[in-house]
Amino acid sequence: MREFDELVDSSGLDPDEEARLRRVHELLLRAGPPPDLPPALNRPPDPAEAEVVPFPLLPRRRWVAGALIAATLTLIAFGGGYLIGHSKSTPAAFATQRVVPMHGSNALAVIRLGNRDGAGNWPMEFQVTGLAKQSDPGAYYELWLTRNGKPIAPCGSFRVQSKTTTVRLSVPYKSASFDGWVVTRQPAHDRVPGAVVLRT
Repeated sequence: MREFDELVDSSGLDPDEEARLRRVHELLLRAGPPPDLPPALNRPPDPAEAEVVPFPLLPRRRWVAGALIAATLTLIAFGGGYLIGHSKSTPAAFATQRVVPMHGSNALAVIRLGNRDGAGNWPMEFQVTGLAKQSDPGAYYELWLTRNGKPIAPCGSFRVQSKTTTVRLSVPYKSASFDGWVVTRQPAHDRVPGAVVLRT
């Protein structure tokens, strides 16, 4: 076996790297040479002597069953992805700066006002519980800012289809210019303030 200095040029090596390589060289010397190759592996196998083992193919019925199972799993994977991607998720949390309670018509509501954005819009989240559903498909409710108790500035329209309804709205008005809020019941296609059903 050759010496370490004959195998490795250590002139440019870091001392730690040289020490590591010397330890590896010593371990290889202790391990000794590998055993001789058995004579059977000294020559490549003769194709005429090789034993051919046929690969078992599945019967035709099993191929059809396997294809159906694969198709079913693919449909389940795509269907699950579609349902997850198109499910009705809860809206993201709303950063509330001020809360305004409302009441009337056996219903309770709350307006959560957010921080004014750079364009001067005030985001709000309006949540009402117990307000009657509209029987007329064109009817709706309207949230207004009031002055002297009268609806002056519309903030947004909504419909009620369940016990509790939550809608996100945004208005450019400064609420300090008004004295309260009301919700009116609006007949189909009517923009004139209707009957007040909720107020602050």
